[in-house]
Parts: sequence; structure tokens; C-alpha cells
Amino acid sequence: MEKLHTIYGALTIALFLGHVVFSANAQERKESALQKQLDLVAHQFKQWENGTASFFDLLADDVNWEVSGRSPVSGAYKGKQAFMERAVAPIIEKLKEPLKPKLISLTADDRFIWLHFKAQAKTKTNTIYENTYIWKLQLNDGKIIHAVAFLDTYELVQLMQNNITVMKKTIEETKGYIGMWVTADGHIRQELLPGNRYDEARGSRLSAYQGAYKVSGNEIFYRDDTGFTADGTFVDENTLHHGGYIFYKEVKDEKQ
Repeated sequence: MEKLHTIYGALTIALFLGHVVFSANAQERKESALQKQLDLVAHQFKQWENGTASFFDLLADDVNWEVSGRSPVSGAYKGKQAFMERAVAPIIEKLKEPLKPKLISLTADDRFIWLHFKAQAKTKTNTIYENTYIWKLQLNDGKIIHAVAFLDTYELVQLMQNNITVMKKTIEETKGYIGMWVTADGHIRQELLPGNRYDEARGSRLSAYQGAYKVSGNEIFYRDDTGFTADGTFVDENTLHHGGYIFYKEVKDEKQ
């Protein structure tokens, strides 16, 4: 019996030690994978700082990018193409020079990479746009699959609203207002139809609002069929501010 107890005790110790070794190896592999992600993000950010590459080259094609807050520029962007066209491109359009980032810190926890940095650039109206960002990043197979951006959305809204591009002709003259106008998150889709009628969808609600509109210069005036009135301003040929939202002109793919 004493011999059996001795054998049992030895087996228990062996199993315990095996579990400890297995856990240690698993933790080591996890830490190694996390370090690789940190190194990848650090390398890409350094290239962005040097102006040799875009940080957004790290984005997966199906990335889900969220901008925090409840401002007109806040929302979720589904896919790299939507994010680049509806979030990044409108900002670049307002700047005279590339945005210059400067790293503050780069850290990680069990699930996310946390990138903290400042960035600034001269705008086309010769003012300075400056903001501080924290990006919470989730990576898989060397690509960012999910991100949440925390920033001063007030500064970004000011950039989009006050840094107005001068148009050679009013949008009333060019008729460039005709077509589909979409918020950055794709939730509101407002089609300005020929004949001064509009049809607006909200989420899954098709034709949620319908009515008449009139364009005068770069201003637009709405009258909903229920009698509700509103107005908006075309900041440039591709940007409309209306009802506390920023709309972007949807460009059709000529290949389709």
C-alpha cells in the first residue's frame, strides 16, 4: 500500500510539473505572438512618420473601423474601401500637406494593441489642424481587423466644416448635387433626384423620408411631404452638411 501511495504521489507531481511546463510554453507563445504584433505596428508607424508608407496599409480588406463619440464624423466603417473613401479621403482633401504623426506610446494587453500619438498638418486655408489619437487595434495574421479610434472629434468637425474649398462654380450651376449622398457610416442615404425630389433611406427603412428640395448657389432647402423643412450647405462638390450630419457624394463604379 505504501508503495502504491509513493507511485501515486510521483504521478501527481509529474502531472503537475507537466501542466506547469505546458502553461509556461503556452504563455511564452502568446507573449511571442503579441510582441510580433507590437513590432509590426511599431514598424508601420515608423514608416508613416518617415513618409515612406501609409499606416493604413496594415488594414484588412474587411476591417471594422469605429470612430468614437456622437459627432457628425463618428460612426462605424465596414471594410477598408469604405473607410478610406468616406473617412480618410475627405480629411486629406482639406489638408495642404500630409498629416505628420508623432508617437507618444505603444502598449498592449491580452487582446489589443494601444497606439497613442499626435498628428498635425497645415490646411488649405493655412491654419493648423492638430489632434491627439488613441487607436485600439486588434490584429490577425498581420492585418488590423478591428479598430476603435478615440480623438477630439470637435477638432475634426471644425476641420471639415470651416476649411471650405472654394468652388469655381456653384453646385446649382454644375448640377453636381444630383445623385446619392451618404453619411460616413452608410446609415443615411439621401438621393437627390432630377426634378427636385429627394428620397431618403435610414438603415433598413427605405424611403423613410421623401419630399421636395431646391438648390440656390451652394445651399439646399428641403420640404418633407409631411411639411417639415430643413436646409444644408454643399461645402464642395462631394461634401454636404445637413441636419448635423456630413454626407459624401457616392461615386459609381464605372466598371459596373
